[in-house]
Amino acid sequence: MTLSLSDIPPCPADPEELRRLAASLETASSATRLATDHVLFTWGLLPGVYHAPEASELQHSLQQLGPAAAEIDTGLRGARAAIETLADDLEATDRRRDALIARLREHEATAGLAFPEASDPLGRRLADVERGDRELAFRRECAALVEDWDAAARACAAKLRTIPDVSWTLARDLPAEENVLASPSTSVLNEAALPLLHRLARRDGADAARLLRQNPQWADMIRRGQPDAVATWWASLSPTTAAALVAGVPALIGNLDGVALADRVAANRARAAGHLADLRAKRDRALGLHGPAGAPRARVVPSADVNRTDREIAYFQAVAAGRKQLYAWDPGHGSLIEMSGDPSTAKAALFVVPGTNTTADSFYGADPVTGFADWQVRQSSQGLVAFTVMAGPMPQLADLATGGGPQWNTAAEECGPRYASFVSGIQAAQPELWTMSYEHSYAGAVGSVAEGFGGKVDARFLSATVGAIGPYETSDETMYFATQADDDINRWYAGLGLGPLGFTVRPESFERVRILDSGLPPLNPGPFIAGPYALPGAIALAIEHHNALMSDDTDVNGVTMNNVRNILERQGGSE
Repeated sequence: MTLSLSDIPPCPADPEELRRLAASLETASSATRLATDHVLFTWGLLPGVYHAPEASELQHSLQQLGPAAAEIDTGLRGARAAIETLADDLEATDRRRDALIARLREHEATAGLAFPEASDPLGRRLADVERGDRELAFRRECAALVEDWDAAARACAAKLRTIPDVSWTLARDLPAEENVLASPSTSVLNEAALPLLHRLARRDGADAARLLRQNPQWADMIRRGQPDAVATWWASLSPTTAAALVAGVPALIGNLDGVALADRVAANRARAAGHLADLRAKRDRALGLHGPAGAPRARVVPSADVNRTDREIAYFQAVAAGRKQLYAWDPGHGSLIEMSGDPSTAKAALFVVPGTNTTADSFYGADPVTGFADWQVRQSSQGLVAFTVMAGPMPQLADLATGGGPQWNTAAEECGPRYASFVSGIQAAQPELWTMSYEHSYAGAVGSVAEGFGGKVDARFLSATVGAIGPYETSDETMYFATQADDDINRWYAGLGLGPLGFTVRPESFERVRILDSGLPPLNPGPFIAGPYALPGAIALAIEHHNALMSDDTDVNGVTMNNVRNILERQGGSE
């Protein structure tokens, strides 16, 4: 035969991959059932904890959640069965393909042992006919493979089409006004948050503080609202109402993505005075200054905790005085974001995200982590507002042995959605701003996760970052830049990961990424050649060069600082 392996068509899909897909549907179905059971159980407790005229109506509103979830579960189970049947059918046909391959290889192996071809014309003619018949039969069997695979796919599609559309029993029985049905669809999160926001704004915001004290759960519900919806609501308020909310509920407004930037800062400035009183009392207690009247006071040597409290007091004094602009401050969620520059004149926004070892204390003291952002604002000729962003607790090197170190990617999964909300909040409040994210070290993974939650910027600058958790795809809407010292400590394990450990996508491998010179010294192989006694020095230098890319000292980090400045001037300043 003149046939080869390339004449045998391949199976159009991997049966095992289809079975994994079917299993994922089962996982989704189980998750839906568990979530429904949890919601219904929790909702069933409503009469015991919530007493109001609308309580019974609220409880009744979710009674149909069970039937609606059952419809979804039935559909997922039907889809799983159809896909598993397709996998079985493809596998059965694939076994026939394997048999054809075996026959072809057997023929090739025994071809040399065949009888010599006939020398007379009739014999050659009969041999050609017999060879042609064999090839024709073989090709028919190959064509039958394709037909059977197509038949299996059509049968699967037919089964999937028999799955009824979800009737949405839940929505069918809910009362709705016609004008609401006619309006554009909105997020279910907004449906919960916006009525509460409008409630707070009644009577020019005079009742807002009382309402939040009486209903503390409202704050979490409101903060789940989408930033663009919050921005629309905030823009609709009168200046009097907005000012009353800033003064009356500053903790809410100061952390609410979508509120105008200057109003966020004003709210957090208002909070600083109360926090300062708490800090001073904490310091006095630590120094033994609150003992009983007339009791002798022992002289206490200030400890590290007292020194830290002193730095925090100095920081919030600067916030209260307006020398620092605190954009977000939520100790309960580990977030602190400081703003530099004037948003009213800005054409671009820079988000500086420091990585490993960042804490609230990084913002305090004489050498704060905000230096990079402050320098960019001072150097800008086009109008820049910059933010130094700690969206949540970052990994600490001190926690390497206890599961909280930078080797774990779980912190990125947790902080990514918060960073995305921050980005969306800035874009919703001032959509005209050109945005750039400067991500150092672990923060590169945070920015990569944030993209999947809608936190996309015009440019990302990956500064000695860990990269991304795979699988990962870049955004077509974003420009990517990357820089790193040749001996950066992150290069030692770049691209390695397994489950919750490590990051499998190196920043240099991002699609369309532009690699920029770091300006740091090239790799010195000497310590590695010299042996183990010189290795600690090499490690120390690798860490030093890694940290250098967050420095605001032009002698240390001037090349990268100016690269960022030039990108902002060229892109952010364009009309």
